[in-house]
Amino acid sequence: MFQTVLAATGLAVCIALGVHMALPYRWQARVDAGVAAVVSWVQLQMTRLTGWRRRQRQTRAAALEAERVIRRARESALHDARDSRTGGEWDGNVYRPKSFEKPRKPH
Repeated sequence: MFQTVLAATGLAVCIALGVHMALPYRWQARVDAGVAAVVSWVQLQMTRLTGWRRRQRQTRAAALEAERVIRRARESALHDARDSRTGGEWDGNVYRPKSFEKPRKPH
């Protein structure tokens, strides 16, 4: 059974290649472009099917890393505030120390 399917597939490929060689150049180019477009579409669909889990995992990892960095920055700012070296305020996840509010020097 398997050998018959394999032989039939090989015969179909050989016939298709023979017909392709018999076509005029412009038709060959058109067929090649169509086959390339179909192959590209199939690859895109396969990537969408298999890549959603990887993207989901990367998104989750990025969110955890961002949360970790924000927490570390807040703890660092609170530690600095306890040392009374700098003071500041939080605007969302942005820390603005009071040292940035110094008047600028004229040039």
